[in-house]
Amino acid sequence: MSSLWAGSLKRPTAAVGLLLGVLVLAQCTPGEGEPQKKLAPVQPNRTSELANAMRQLDAELVVFRDRFLEGDKRWSEAAFTEYDLNDLAPTDSSMFVDGYTAYAMAFHKRVSDFNRAPGPETYTGVVSGCESCHQKACPGPLERIAKRQLPE
Repeated sequence: MSSLWAGSLKRPTAAVGLLLGVLVLAQCTPGEGEPQKKLAPVQPNRTSELANAMRQLDAELVVFRDRFLEGDKRWSEAAFTEYDLNDLAPTDSSMFVDGYTAYAMAFHKRVSDFNRAPGPETYTGVVSGCESCHQKACPGPLERIAKRQLPE
């Protein structure tokens, strides 16, 4: 063996030292050596008046649906907050699709119908109103809206 080769075996090179350092640091990451996962923010977009109203209505849908599923059939105490969706500023102008004003008016009527006569049928009407508009204007929440339906 040449003296050059023998000498390189006796002392680690900078690359080997760097590799050992990386391996040691990798063992110190959170979660028993697993890399920490980066999560997207809950609400990545700025919040508009319209978005706030939609989130509030969704929260009310969840409460009413859960109450029904838990066996509480007394709908008389349930009432949605009434918003005029045409008066609320959207996140961006893409919300103003053809027919938006009509969808907003129809949705307001469904909410009013529920508030006058709360029950499974009028609740389903509100959920259907959400679905109709979101199919046209903003399809992102459709999966969430489908989860608000009452079971058959």
